[in-house]
Amino acid sequence: MSPTSVNIPQAVTMGVTTLAWYALPDAVRSRPARAVLKTGLLAAGGTAWVLQRRPRSGLQSGPDVYDDVLAAVNAEPVKALGVGGAVVALTVALSVAGEKAIFAFGERRRARGARFAHALPALGLGVLGAVSALPLPGEGRSGVRSAEGG
Repeated sequence: MSPTSVNIPQAVTMGVTTLAWYALPDAVRSRPARAVLKTGLLAAGGTAWVLQRRPRSGLQSGPDVYDDVLAAVNAEPVKALGVGGAVVALTVALSVAGEKAIFAFGERRRARGARFAHALPALGLGVLGAVSALPLPGEGRSGVRSAEGG
């Protein structure tokens, strides 16, 4: 992984946004207020992520993973719609279940009298979020393996 393939500002944005998202129940007890704040956090984090995106370099000329996906969708749109719908439904179901489990974990910690009941686990999730924003070894930002990395 070359230093040019690592976008540190994006990793920091992902980590800080994730930390704030999951630590919010410690600062704001009102569920409607958290919903409003999380909507703003999602908009701000997403905007920051996009603004920090680096343009493709000349070394990455030619099709990338997005071009491959688009070609597959154009080849079989009905199949792609079915697969896409199933992926979205599964992602939503797993996200809701995960969010509920993480919140319940924090609430159990709070009930036991733990300080920063949501913030401490959020710190770990923020680190995981930051690491997940980094490319895998041997991959560029597009998800395509580099010629030198194998």
